[in-house]
This record gives sequence, C-alpha cells and structure tokens, in this order.
Amino acid sequence: MSATTVLVTGASGFVALHVVDVLLSKNYPVIGTVRSAEKGDKILKQFQTKYPNATLRFEIVKDIAEEGAFDEVLKQNKGIKYVLHTASPFSFGFETSPEDAYLKPAVEGTLNVLKAIKKYAPQVTNVIITSSFASVLNYDKVADQSFIHTEKTWNPITWEQARVDEHAAYIASKTLAEKAAWDFVEKEKPSFELTTLLPPYIFGPQVFEDALQSGKLNTSCELINDVLKTNPGDGADDPTKFTKDGLLSVDVRDVALFHVLAFEKNLGNKRLFPVQGKFSQQAFLNIVNKDFPELKGKIATGTPQAAEDALKSYPAYDNSESAKLTGVQFIPLEKSVVDTVQQILHYKKKHGLPLK
Repeated sequence: MSATTVLVTGASGFVALHVVDVLLSKNYPVIGTVRSAEKGDKILKQFQTKYPNATLRFEIVKDIAEEGAFDEVLKQNKGIKYVLHTASPFSFGFETSPEDAYLKPAVEGTLNVLKAIKKYAPQVTNVIITSSFASVLNYDKVADQSFIHTEKTWNPITWEQARVDEHAAYIASKTLAEKAAWDFVEKEKPSFELTTLLPPYIFGPQVFEDALQSGKLNTSCELINDVLKTNPGDGADDPTKFTKDGLLSVDVRDVALFHVLAFEKNLGNKRLFPVQGKFSQQAFLNIVNKDFPELKGKIATGTPQAAEDALKSYPAYDNSESAKLTGVQFIPLEKSVVDTVQQILHYKKKHGLPLK
C-alpha cells in the first residue's frame, strides 16, 4: 500500500461502503476494518468486480471498544496517511445495558483509534470521524424556528439524562464520543488534524443490492422502505401519521464525498454539517406516488399537504459554512428517495418478489 493509503474503520457499514466506493473511484489504496474475514472477503469480491484494478484489503477488528483494538492495524500499515473512522453502532433495540450497547463502543472505539494513531502512526495527517447531527441537536429547540442549528451548536445532553432511554442513549453516545475526540486532540496534541462530520438521517441507495436480501434496510433507509409497505387508506384518520418522524436529511453519496473532501481540501479542526433539507415520510409518499405509477393505489397517500405544513416543526439549521468549504451541491431529497425506491423495486422484480 502506498503512502496515500486510506484506512476506513467499520468498512461494511452503509455509509462506509459508499466512502470506500468514492475512494476507489479516485484510485486511493484502501484498507478497511471489518469484524470477520468472511465479511471482508465478500466485500472485497464485490469491489474487485466494480474496480478490477483497485488496491483494497481488509483487517479484522472484532471489537472496536476493546483496548488496543486498532493497535496492530496501525503498527503493521505504515503507508496509512488518512484515517476515516466510521465504525460506531446505530441500531435500536439493545439487549445489553445502554453503556455496553452505545456509550462504550462509541467513546472507547473513537479513543482507541485516536490513541493507536498517535502511538503507532505519526505519518497520519488527517483523521475524519463520522459523528452525527445527534451531537448538534437541541431537543428543546426542535420546533423553535428562531434557534438555528449550525456547525458550532452542541447537544447539551448528559449521560445521566440519556441512559434510561435507548434513543437518548444513542444520541448521548454520539455527542460524548465526539467531545472525547476533540478533548483528546486538545490534550494530547497529536500530529494529525481532526475533522468531524455531523450528518442527520442519511438516505439513498445501497452500494451493493445484496443489502436488500433481508427485506429490511439500515435504520434511516428503512423509513423509505416502510412507506412501500403501507396500504391505501393508511393515515386517513390521522393527518400527522406520516409527519411524526421528520427531521433533517442528507444523501449517503454526499456524506461519503464529505469524508474524502475533508482531507483532500485539508479541512482540519472543523465540524462539517452535511444537510440537504428537511424530510417526513409524508414527503416520501408524495414522491413515490408521483414518480412510481406502478405503486399508485397500492400504497398510502396520507395527507399530501401535511408534508409542507410539518416543516415548521422540524429543526431550523444553517450549514452554509460546510457547503462553502466543500463546494458540494447537495443531492435533493427526491433523487435520494427515487434512487432508493428504484433499487428496491429492481431487486424485487429481479428476484420475482411482489412489489408490495
């Protein structure tokens, strides 16, 4: 691997696969970490088909929260120049304690990779961490349009407030992990520069369609998949049924691009806030009913006008600084939804599955 090698942690994740895809399209040598050789072998074959001349391999990191988890990877690969840390849990319904399910993997996983870089990889110049809008969101200001969430906004939540609820535990874990990273840089003065990314809900197609095999997608995209499972008349007696889960969104392809631009444009010591706009499942229904005539009459229509009406109850934001720094023209919500639904329908048709 060359001296421009990029390490991507948690390389089998939804966002991470898109990050690897962007990197390989730009001819960067890539090392990814995965939890098992089986998973790495499968992804390697898929990318080799897409990029026959790519330089890609995988290292096994079974538990990112285990002390020294990334030590050997950084010791043995002196060509790594950039580290993109995407590995972190994001699924609800934990069976262990919230500390073990969210806080420990997020915080310890982040600190483990930073410690390993400082100790064994002084050649690394940039570290990019996938944080979350969770680190920005002020829950008591969600519907307050005078409160503008920006790259400088921090979520004030504490672990004591969060540990009793799994959604709050996830949000706090992302916030505390990001704070831990910035604290590490301030105290340890490593040679690398840190950038954190703060994406909200992330939509868009999967890199490889085998992710559709189970019929259930990653947490964000499942919100789009869910509207394809609705029935005509759903929500007829409740105009707010499909606007309750609205927030901010961004396309996964833009999030992946942000990871790469963060080091290509040397955007160190910054928090970057990739956002396309606001969304609701009602907006999804409006798009799908308009753009997919084959589904019209088979899924709900909900209350079409509610999509626009609901925007004022979602967080106000300003990410103009991030847009200016990166130059990214964000993929609109309609394209994110259309591309996702097209992929789902194509998969179903290909495998003889009912569209509904």
